[in-house]
Amino acid sequence: MPPRAIPKYSRGAGPQAPHSESLSLSDSLHEYVRHIEQERGLSANTVSAYKSDLTAFIQWLKGNNEPTRHDVAKYLSSQKALGQSSSSTTRVLASMRGWFAWQRATGLRQNDPCEGFQSPQKAKHLPQILTPDEVAAMLAVAEKSRDRLIIELLYGAGLRVTELVKLDLKDVNLSQGYIRCLGKGSKERIVPFGARAMEALQQFLAQPRKTKTIRAKAPPGSRAAGERSRATSLNAKALPLLVDLQGNRLSRLVVWQAIKRLAARAGIKKSLSPHSLRHSFATHLLEGGADLRSVQELLGHSSVVTTQLYTHVSRNHLKKAYQSAQLRFSSQLAPISSHSSTQAVDAMTKI
Repeated sequence: MPPRAIPKYSRGAGPQAPHSESLSLSDSLHEYVRHIEQERGLSANTVSAYKSDLTAFIQWLKGNNEPTRHDVAKYLSSQKALGQSSSSTTRVLASMRGWFAWQRATGLRQNDPCEGFQSPQKAKHLPQILTPDEVAAMLAVAEKSRDRLIIELLYGAGLRVTELVKLDLKDVNLSQGYIRCLGKGSKERIVPFGARAMEALQQFLAQPRKTKTIRAKAPPGSRAAGERSRATSLNAKALPLLVDLQGNRLSRLVVWQAIKRLAARAGIKKSLSPHSLRHSFATHLLEGGADLRSVQELLGHSSVVTTQLYTHVSRNHLKKAYQSAQLRFSSQLAPISSHSSTQAVDAMTKI
């Protein structure tokens, strides 16, 4: 039997009259996943995470089709007891909030068991970063042009790994030195790249490779699909920038493996991911004097609060800046003892 149609959900919609027959939680989840994927257009990774979180919750309920606020609290406590981090618990709660709000707006529920819940306080972890010498060491051991390009675009342009693998050839403008990429929420941004990334791009594109034609897709029935139907018929070919040996678009996993492999070859003991290069890009820009707003634009952050995470700098860099400021204004400031100066620097590095 095909799933029963669910009214279209909008964030501003109030509760509708309950349906005469209710869906099971599993069926409701199926409809919700289709909603966030096709109507809201969330990324495949976000959809997968929400689905995984909610499936685990349904399994924990063991057939209880009417979870209460007490059930939600008990489930979150059980996950914390199993060692789940506060950030993971926050994501689970966000998944449940969206799902129950959708059920209430579509009339599948009359109440929201997540209403009034406070998100757990996230622990703030400083991102793992590389030094400029470590980045140079990774580039030095990168024998393949594709590996060099991956590093140059993650570090030199600050791309997310998902943004990197989704790049098409048409997104690269060599003459003007910029890349067009789609970030979170399908927000488009233009990212400039430097001379070294330009050289890596030219070397990579000069080599023959196998590619497959990929037709541009949009969720069926979505507004984007209707608006682009004519454009797609005129220009349906999308050639990925990075491909594997079979000519398919490169996967995130292959990029992760490349970063791990190059770090090992370069003798770097840090636990790295592709995002470590993006962290390093932002940190080195700020250490070099770039203003926070510019870095925010380059990273594609919707809020400068997110970018402020990168305002941490190395102790040595902060000491140099502090000592330089002392020398510059020494004629205007009262003498400060060496012991006091050391205490001030140590205090600043803990902020």
